[in-house]
This record gives sequence, structure tokens and C-alpha cells, in this order.
Amino acid sequence: MESPCEKKVKDIMIPIYDYPTVSGEATLKDAVKILMSSSNLQKNKPRTGRQCIFVVEDNELVGTFGIPELLVAIEPQHLKGTVFGGTKACNTWATPVFWEGLFTERCREVAGRLVREFMKPVDLFVNVNDTLLKAAYYMTKHKADTVAVKNNGRLAGMVRSIDIFREISTLVMNGDAGAAGKTSTWPWLDKMAPDGYAGSPEHKYSQA
Repeated sequence: MESPCEKKVKDIMIPIYDYPTVSGEATLKDAVKILMSSSNLQKNKPRTGRQCIFVVEDNELVGTFGIPELLVAIEPQHLKGTVFGGTKACNTWATPVFWEGLFTERCREVAGRLVREFMKPVDLFVNVNDTLLKAAYYMTKHKADTVAVKNNGRLAGMVRSIDIFREISTLVMNGDAGAAGKTSTWPWLDKMAPDGYAGSPEHKYSQA
């Protein structure tokens, strides 16, 4: 039975306006600039700590782009294989070969590529009033660290596994459902958070 004090997705999600956005037509160089701006400490501005960008086209969220997608983008072409009729076939470079200077070469080569080519499509959603258990189920089923949150059919934010873990740790350590309304402070969790989210789930950030 659901506890009246139990938090829902809307209580721990990060609002959409706390994330920087970029067009799918933007280049990877543009995306890197935004990631740097949102992660670095700036004068008279708090660190937003966002390592993820929302990709928007026609005023609709179509995907996310972050460090994992950037790493995929710089992967050498000879490791990606060749596609024939929709089937990926191995090539002569099936065994990874990483020569000196290749990293620099790949970074420069992909700078002008479009974000939409490497973004992660957003096709997994929960509702703002869904339980945290449902969000956790979606994450485990789809092997995802984040799940998008919708409100009345429109994107409202994102909920992450680290935020659900905070709630789990509070309940486990306090041992009763009434603790769900309390916030536990775990400094080491800030280092674990995939996008640098610090403090309590209710903490608000100002976009850099």
C-alpha cells in the first residue's frame, strides 16, 4: 500500500528548464561549448553541473546529448564496421588499432558533425504522478540511468537513478516509511551523480 508520505516522480525529477538545450542542426563543437559552460564554475553564477543537453527540433524534445554520445562520436571509423543492406559486417580492422595522434585527429574530424547524428533518442517516459518504483522498474528493464518525465503529454523533466538511490538510502537507513519526507545528506553521492547534481532532490539550479 502506498504511503501518504511517499514521494512521486515529480518530487525528485529535475525540471526541463534546468537543462540547456540545443538544436539537432547544431554541430558537436556547439554542443561541447554548451557542456563546458554548464559544467564549469562561472563568475557570479552557480555551477549547474549538467553533463547532458536536451536536443530540440520544432519545439519538441527529440533526444539528449552528453559525454557518452560524444565518446561514441569520436570512435574511429575502422571500428564501426561496414553496413550492407542494413546488416553491419566486420571489416579488416575488426581488431582495434589505436595509433598515436588518432585521438586528436578524430576530435577535429567530428567537430563539424551534427548533434542529431549522435544524440540519444528520448523514447522512454513516466508520468509526473507515477511512483518511484515504476521509474525504477523502467530503468532496470531498459538498462537506463535516466527516464524522461511527462506532464499532460508534454516533457516536464528527467528523473535519474542517482535520485532514486537517494530515496532508497533514506528509507533503508531510517527504517520507516515516514522517513520518505526527510532528506538525508550524503556528500559522497554528489561525486557519483552523472551530471553533478548536488544537495537534496529539491535543490534548484540556475541555467548557466
